[in-house]
Amino acid sequence: DMNEHVSRLEPYRWKAFQCLILKGENAGGPNDINDARKLQVSKGQFDAFIDSHSGQSMLIPEPNTVMQNSYLLLDEELRFLDCSENGKVPSQSILKVGVEQALSQAGFDDSMFLNRGGVFDWTRERSN
Repeated sequence: DMNEHVSRLEPYRWKAFQCLILKGENAGGPNDINDARKLQVSKGQFDAFIDSHSGQSMLIPEPNTVMQNSYLLLDEELRFLDCSENGKVPSQSILKVGVEQALSQAGFDDSMFLNRGGVFDWTRERSN
């Protein structure tokens, strides 16, 4: 239960992400960079965590179903990474084919991006 600590911190936004396992990244395979399987929780466990913190008005839950295709990721070669098939498949580089063509290979779900509140007004009054 993090309610007391979060209340004391008073964050403007608090995003809670469910651990997303991606082949080639954190699935614990021989060529994976990390093994995050021990951090993986079921949808029920994630939902229970969110429910127990539902009094936090700044909480923004992002389960795997929301997060997986609603972010754009670029690697060091400026290729979008398509995570739609539970891995990271690179597009062609935006330097070679342009943003529009590379973006078409990204597996990006723009409606999910909008539904999860991806367009956010970052301006706000400063607290004293």
